[in-house]
Amino acid sequence: MIGPTWTPREFLSDAVTVAPKLPGQYLVHKTPEGLCAGRIVETEAYGCTYDGVADDGSHSFRGLTGRTAPMFHKGGISYVYLIYGMYSCFNVVTGPSGQGQAVLVRAVEPVIGMELMAGRRKAKKLGKNLTNGPGKLCQAFGITRVQNELDLTGPVLYIAHDDTESAIDIVQTTRINIDYATHGKSFPWRFYINDNPYVSKVL
Repeated sequence: MIGPTWTPREFLSDAVTVAPKLPGQYLVHKTPEGLCAGRIVETEAYGCTYDGVADDGSHSFRGLTGRTAPMFHKGGISYVYLIYGMYSCFNVVTGPSGQGQAVLVRAVEPVIGMELMAGRRKAKKLGKNLTNGPGKLCQAFGITRVQNELDLTGPVLYIAHDDTESAIDIVQTTRINIDYATHGKSFPWRFYINDNPYVSKVL
């Protein structure tokens, strides 16, 4: 099941390399209320170039700001931001310092702490609606802006290997909900586990 924590070196590849490696791995968050863990089933890469074209779908496209500063950190920390002023989104910062790259974790399959997740989500039953989207999974896992810029190889919020190393079928397609991006909306940088019910949306 849940194996060893990722090492700092594993986060130093570019986002497009790391994004398809994360599905099948585990997101773990230890909180005062309890432990939550889930198998990552869907990711999106942000901040690289595709055929020489910069990613205008990325927060880092317009450069370093107070909000995007974590993306320009050396890979291996969290980047947590708000959408619609209320929903947190969890990202894994990747690549060398100064690159402005990250991988959005869009969905996970819960494996530990489902009752705690359901309570946080105010859900009446356990099911895919707990964590089948970036805002939902952050609410379920208790991830907020407080967890921004955390070391993802540390003891609190981290990425762990799947110690079974079982083969999985990964679908690669275009990212979703970035229609504002002229070029980036067509980049094939979304990766998800085929036929997993916790994937946020199948096109």
